[in-house]
Amino acid sequence: MSTLTTSRLRLRPRGVTWLVAHQHRRILTTAAVLLVATAVVTSGLRIAYEATPYDDTATGLFTNSAYRGGIAAVADFFAHAALLLPLLVAAVVAGPMVARELESGTYKLVWTQSVDPARWFAAKVALPAVAVGVVTIGLIGLFRVLWGPAAGDYRLSWHERQVFLVLGPTLLAYGLLAVTVGALTGLLVRRTVVAMSAAGLATGTAMAAMFALSEYLWAPASATSGDPDSVQIVPGEFVVDTGLLTASGERLPDSVCFVQQYAACYTEHGVVGRWWDYHPDSHLWPLQLVESGIVLALAAAVAYAAFRIFRSRHA
Repeated sequence: MSTLTTSRLRLRPRGVTWLVAHQHRRILTTAAVLLVATAVVTSGLRIAYEATPYDDTATGLFTNSAYRGGIAAVADFFAHAALLLPLLVAAVVAGPMVARELESGTYKLVWTQSVDPARWFAAKVALPAVAVGVVTIGLIGLFRVLWGPAAGDYRLSWHERQVFLVLGPTLLAYGLLAVTVGALTGLLVRRTVVAMSAAGLATGTAMAAMFALSEYLWAPASATSGDPDSVQIVPGEFVVDTGLLTASGERLPDSVCFVQQYAACYTEHGVVGRWWDYHPDSHLWPLQLVESGIVLALAAAVAYAAFRIFRSRHA
């Protein structure tokens, strides 16, 4: 075998990757432009924020509180926009990247050009996975640039779902899950618009299910109070559940005394205080890592199913 032929064989995977990137260059370029624009805006806001002088009084507050509120509003919009990213990724991979080629039959032409079908499909998964990795890691870093100064805003508590996702690796995990769900959906449905809708719905369902389970992925801390009518919450704590506490230490739900005569009901049931389970801010990273691990495992399972189905149909 000649040296030239050997070189071509070695470069073939790169050739497939280049082909897929060239086919979807508009999507990739748009994502890059949006990321750069977000970086410019975020950096400008943070620089201007740091340049704002402190008040000379003992309060130590910024002189321009309205400006600080604007930073928080931008960060809140940022977090909600990032929350939709996995749905968009799933739709793009399922429709334009996979289903449209299978629906139109253009993949047959590519395969006749000495392109291995398995490598073609692998590139269809790997390229968006890399792009999602770059974009999500960039967004996480940029959000933390804004979140640092504005973290005290009630909209930006770490346990708010949209904030939680963009604070750590969970956004990356859901992005990779969206890639695999999109690839599998596009392979199965083979209709562009339907595949986009189905992939977005499937990804959204997975995110909603994990949201319902997220607060139970790490054992919460517990606290009690001698006042049955108040929960002594420290800023940054996320209360999971709460109820009434009896003298014997028994936990009762609030519904036991959901009446107007609270004092009489408390006496009847021997209520002497309140209990609550909560996640302190120190639980942010354990919750992030556990949820990310579960989502990545699910993404791996979906990817495995997609490749098995592809090989069974196009071996």
